Amino acid sequence: MKVHVFGSLSGTEPKAGRHHTSWALELDNGDLYWFDAGENGARSAYLMGLDLFRLKAVFISHSHIDHTGGILNLFGVIHKMRGLTGDETPRRIELYLPRPDIAGPLMKLLEAFHCTPAHTEIVSRTLSGGGSFDDGAVKVEFLANGHIRVPEGEKPESFSFRIASGGRTVISSGDVRSVEELVPWCRQGADLMLMESGHHSPPLLCARWRELACPLKRIVFFHHGREYLNFPQETLRKCRDAWGGPVVFADDRTTLEL
Repeated sequence: MKVHVFGSLSGTEPKAGRHHTSWALELDNGDLYWFDAGENGARSAYLMGLDLFRLKAVFISHSHIDHTGGILNLFGVIHKMRGLTGDETPRRIELYLPRPDIAGPLMKLLEAFHCTPAHTEIVSRTLSGGGSFDDGAVKVEFLANGHIRVPEGEKPESFSFRIASGGRTVISSGDVRSVEELVPWCRQGADLMLMESGHHSPPLLCARWRELACPLKRIVFFHHGREYLNFPQETLRKCRDAWGGPVVFADDRTTLEL
């Protein structure tokens, strides 16, 4: 099982060599479970040799453009490859969106821009706090967070994910308002903590997890903000000192074995 990071940048101005947030879990059989869809994620996945016809589900943590800008292209590349290869195998993709009002316009845009994948059923669903996805191979739990503020009583619009498969667990933060939102999951441990660094100081996050004695086997930062982008070596050193162990800052096209 592998984690592929296609885009490692937060919502800053464009940066050479980095694209916005997008990553996927690849099972040993090649099946793909896609999380967020920053621009050019599909291009990177294709050039990395991944089979986009094996895409089973897509999960969008929230609707900001640095997490959604490549979603049309993702489906468009699949559609293009259908035509180029002549593959007509019926397929199904489950698409989990953070708000119920997104699905209709998105489907219309896919049709208008001629990027609805042929012979593919796209089933759109809405994320809900405490909900989950489970297809027997992968289970994804949804945890609502406060990154996007909503009026009291309104449904949440921003989510973190905990993914379990083959006895291994990945926590993916999405964008969070506070690291404390993830503490219950972190205290339970994970094989991989995939944490955004765009809205928080990575060394302070590492210090907090160490203070809580969180059993996190590996910490990987992505969705990078200015602290790491401006001071990469210093930030990495501070994180390793604060955590007391190895810490990784992912680049575009980083692959992690689980």
